[in-house]
Amino acid sequence: MSFKCKFGIHSWDGCKCSECGKVRDAEHEVSADCGKCSRCGQVFGEEEHDWSHDCEKCSVCGKIRQNHHNWIKNCEKCTKCGQIRHNMHHMKNDICEICGHGTFYDESDGSTHNVIKIGEHVIMAENLAKKPSRGNYWEYEDEKKNKLINYGFLYDWEAAKTIPPKGWHLPTKEEWESLHTYLGGDSKKVYEQLKTGGESGFNSLYGGERYARGVFNSLGACAHYWSSTPVDEKEVWQIKIGVYTESATLEKVEPNYGLSVRLFRDK
Repeated sequence: MSFKCKFGIHSWDGCKCSECGKVRDAEHEVSADCGKCSRCGQVFGEEEHDWSHDCEKCSVCGKIRQNHHNWIKNCEKCTKCGQIRHNMHHMKNDICEICGHGTFYDESDGSTHNVIKIGEHVIMAENLAKKPSRGNYWEYEDEKKNKLINYGFLYDWEAAKTIPPKGWHLPTKEEWESLHTYLGGDSKKVYEQLKTGGESGFNSLYGGERYARGVFNSLGACAHYWSSTPVDEKEVWQIKIGVYTESATLEKVEPNYGLSVRLFRDK
């Protein structure tokens, strides 16, 4: 050890003294590997790397790791870093058997619908805009533009029960509860998953509602989706997704209200 080093006057080369070899916890050289200093050999954790742009390649030092993408929710898009790969879905009848993403063609009216999978449920990823065989339906404030921008129709409960094509159904209260539990069980956590652009892919569209007396309300602020489960002769269960409250809750509603519809696939 040099005389100067004994008195704390080191000749620092970054993190390491070139005279005595002492190491300090500053100015490490990590350009070649964020997890290890090339001067002193100190090892850091994996969290030092930046995998946000590509789960398998650090954007700072270029280090490679394998099998860290998350393709579970979408076989062709990593939910961690957003990287895209192609032709990796396992399609059967236009729906991926692994992640549930795909499309459904409704022969009854010639419409095609985007489909997602959340937990054990395969769900249409858009509000329905199909004319029912019975019951009442409305465009919000009777404006055709509100159907065309994907808010869909508002249906009374009788109409909502008639529109599912073969292989699909209006979800039960229990199915909405199951989805709610899978997404965290807390109304605010579930809202974050179901909202427009949320990670679950549900992509809620806030079509508002129509009161029994004919007044429309909450376009762009709330989504109200029917269940098939009655509370009693006067009320039915719905799930309400509110933008301002940032919540997703099961509530009761009169069957002659107009609400939106999302269909679940039969198991």
